Amino acid sequence: MERRMIVCDLDGTLLDSRGELSGRTRAAVRRVRADGHVFVVATARPVRDTRHLVAGLNDTTDATDTTDTSNATIAVCGNGSVVYDFARNEVVDHHPLAEADVVTALTALRERFPGIRLGAECHLELLLEDAFELSPALAGDARRVPRLEEAIDRHGVGKIMVQLEGAARQYYESVGVLLPGCEVTVSADVFCEVTRAGVTKAAALEAMAGRLGFGRPEVIAFGDMPNDLPMLTWSGTAVAVANAHPAVLAAVHEVTSSNDEDGVAIWLERLSEKH
Repeated sequence: MERRMIVCDLDGTLLDSRGELSGRTRAAVRRVRADGHVFVVATARPVRDTRHLVAGLNDTTDATDTTDTSNATIAVCGNGSVVYDFARNEVVDHHPLAEADVVTALTALRERFPGIRLGAECHLELLLEDAFELSPALAGDARRVPRLEEAIDRHGVGKIMVQLEGAARQYYESVGVLLPGCEVTVSADVFCEVTRAGVTKAAALEAMAGRLGFGRPEVIAFGDMPNDLPMLTWSGTAVAVANAHPAVLAAVHEVTSSNDEDGVAIWLERLSEKH
């Protein structure tokens, strides 16, 4: 059997619309791991919002169980800005924005978009301006500040979060034009994300694949939003869920059922049946 590195986005892809892992999905992931494949989570979520989901994919449902050697305890978070080993509770890779880019980006954004609401991932801490709107489930442990510039450590900003009126998929390209020296993408409609140039899920996964002994043709990737495009176009096999963004649907090799119909699980079950 040819071992594969299977990479999957979380929100809108592996998770259902409630942000949960279905029993069928858990079983399918565990089956491909038992078959010898490596399963890796690649998400825009920060480490703290990924931990319990990684635990849910482990046989023991305990993310601190170091007896699991399948590499499912390692996840690409923050769109590639952080790679975290949950078994050891340590950062494997961290690629923050350069200090000069943080200053330039915040200045340009303030000038171009009056009324903008900003947030940032600084090391492993979430900072949100008081006006930044985010569900309590995702913002519960955030440190609220009047103005981001007065609170951040400019040396440790992994991601800047930009919130304007309307859906983020409608304005993220305008932010990208304003900040050509950074990566700007969107993973949800509540905000768009700014990371260091060259920092993507694909870049982090390419490095991980090399460490694990996988070539690009041996990588299967699943996604749904524009922030997944670099990883999907890099992977040997790219699969979108049916509910994916039109740009993603146009870029992939295959389309499976939607996230609410266990689309990833259905595809993985077929992979297991081949062996």
